[in-house]
Amino acid sequence: MMGANGAVLFSLLIYAALLYGAVRLIKYFIRYGIDYYFEKLVEYQKNQKHTED
Repeated sequence: MMGANGAVLFSLLIYAALLYGAVRLIKYFIRYGIDYYFEKLVEYQKNQKHTED
């Protein structure tokens, strides 16, 4: 019976590790995606000012 419990525990551990990795990856993409968006926004606004002059 202990072998079955060990297998369930091991599979839960792997599932938790995959979930943790996915959450970290999503947070990374959100953080750097927002930074990229604002960089492009500033660049766009600078270009708009130059075309108005």
